[in-house]
Amino acid sequence: MPRPPDLSPRKTPRQRRSRQMVERIVEATTRVLTEHGYDGASTNRIAAEAGISSGSLYQYFPNKDAIVVAVLDRFADDLADHVGARLEAVMAEPWQAAGRALLDTQIELFEENAELLRIIVERVPRLGSVDKLDALRRRMSDLVRMYVILNRERFRADLDVETAVWILAETTGLLSARYVLDRPRIPRERMVDELTALVTRYIER
Repeated sequence: MPRPPDLSPRKTPRQRRSRQMVERIVEATTRVLTEHGYDGASTNRIAAEAGISSGSLYQYFPNKDAIVVAVLDRFADDLADHVGARLEAVMAEPWQAAGRALLDTQIELFEENAELLRIIVERVPRLGSVDKLDALRRRMSDLVRMYVILNRERFRADLDVETAVWILAETTGLLSARYVLDRPRIPRERMVDELTALVTRYIER
């Protein structure tokens, strides 16, 4: 489904110089969002961080939210790549250890990108669907589904795979996000251990 015009770039960069300019704007926006949050990320501040004029910025993006969506697209791609690489690294481990490693990776990446995560939780519902975030959610669900299927004999006989996949993906994702954003007085290792125990007790025989 195409994005609304106010959330889409004004034009697709085709020449190398144009692609470099868009890259510069997206990187500058990431830095501004990380340092000042969504409310402090004005287009003027973004343009200054990128070392360009506001007019140059508006040649490529119609408003701040369109740039934020581009930043979130990149964040989703990076997160998917990191999780995929982590999955390959732990595939041969027992499912509990592999699951714990993936949960630990998820929280670590959320912590490294806490302000972007805050925007996803607090602003994306207003911005509407972001295609690559939706794709990331599906990919995370696919990873959970694969683990459940590969280790099916270890799990409850009455476990419905699709139900379990939705509950596990949503529960671990939301709890990981709230942990990073709310910063409860729980050490990260303890949080990962408890999430792993929650998953294990839910699905294991």
